[in-house]
Amino acid sequence: MNIKIDNTMMAFLLAFQDLKSSLNELEKQQLKEVAKQLNTQPKAWKNYTKKLLLEMIAANCELNRLYQFYKTRLENLEEIPQDLLPTEAETNKLIVRDSVMTKGYKPKSEASGYENQLNNVVIVVGSSETPEETVKKATFLEKVKEFLL
Repeated sequence: MNIKIDNTMMAFLLAFQDLKSSLNELEKQQLKEVAKQLNTQPKAWKNYTKKLLLEMIAANCELNRLYQFYKTRLENLEEIPQDLLPTEAETNKLIVRDSVMTKGYKPKSEASGYENQLNNVVIVVGSSETPEETVKKATFLEKVKEFLL
């Protein structure tokens, strides 16, 4: 079974994983805000949160270039095979744990839909103290890249 998804989050995650430089503090704050909005108000994606993410992407030349590359590739597909998308287990592996508490936001969305799973990945990555390192641990993105290229 194939799934039709919003290409924005997937293209962002793919581009962010390939980004060679680190985000600056403002970009990290914007990403945290996107994660917070996805976590607390996922239905605001189309009207508010998507715009926040796109503004952050547009402000970073390298990230924007990579984002446009992956967005174009994704738009040429009708659907992405379900087995390439993240599972709940893969998303949970991204959550950084220490002996006292989980850092960042624990996703509230149920793991039933793949839109929710992508939301959860963005929430975990965006809420992380080191989002650049966290996104590199998202192994499902490598499978998607192989499929696209």
